Amino acid sequence: MRIFRILLLVVALTVRATPIAFAADPALTIVYAGNTYGYFDPCPTCGPQKLGGLARRATYIGNLRQTPPTAGKVLAIAGPWEFLPEVSAAPPEPDKLPAIARAHERLGYDALAVTPQEAALLGDKKAALPNGATTLEAAPQTRLLTVGGKSVGLVFFPMPKDISAPVPDKLLEATAKAAAALRGKASLIIGISPWGALDEEAFINARSGAVDVLLGSGGGSGFASRTSKDGKTLWTRSYIKGKTVNRLDLLSLPGSSGFTWKVGDNFTAKVDPLDEAFPQNQSIEQLLR
Repeated sequence: MRIFRILLLVVALTVRATPIAFAADPALTIVYAGNTYGYFDPCPTCGPQKLGGLARRATYIGNLRQTPPTAGKVLAIAGPWEFLPEVSAAPPEPDKLPAIARAHERLGYDALAVTPQEAALLGDKKAALPNGATTLEAAPQTRLLTVGGKSVGLVFFPMPKDISAPVPDKLLEATAKAAAALRGKASLIIGISPWGALDEEAFINARSGAVDVLLGSGGGSGFASRTSKDGKTLWTRSYIKGKTVNRLDLLSLPGSSGFTWKVGDNFTAKVDPLDEAFPQNQSIEQLLR
């Protein structure tokens, strides 16, 4: 009985401690989603709460952007495979893609990465590419932006010719060089990848600190956070079908050669389920009807 009470106390303290970690004033909050595969409504097979949907995602992002301590410091990014699975399969409702693309545009991401396969499908369905979207190319692309007074460099990873094969070394090297060119221009360098977990892990461990944060999508499991072996790259990967959103609260940014990511010290991470705690944004919901 005494052991049982101790376990209950530990659980209670853990539950109480969880929101405290996210109550700190972050330097930057990254909101990330990818691998949605063209899904747009709450999942009908996820139990009574029916997780996910773009209308709930809109509410989630809006809340963070409007509410302290994250107001003015949110970087919202949608990664590759938002419109199409990375394997040879169609989205659930291809004819809805024009409305789905408009919904993604209205969410007002700071960046949206689209694979060539997705761009081609959108074109076939007469769906306009969301304004500001970046279509991945054979070479890495970069972009600088300012969020919360911080300069952030984005590296859009190149698209391999065969997404099912290992990414060639020359693409890993080109990506690392593109990231290196942003050093001195940005306080934080973020990679956005369509490669899948195996190649992403190979990249962050072989190219030490090439990017400070890696937002992953493509094949492999989702998770809140991991780090490279040397701790210089913080890595998060989205779950599938838009049921959740990944959130990274960066409590400080890399500022020295010896900087390493340490959970609870300079960052916190979680995956938020888009459940009924986030009411559906009516404008987005109507657009998708």
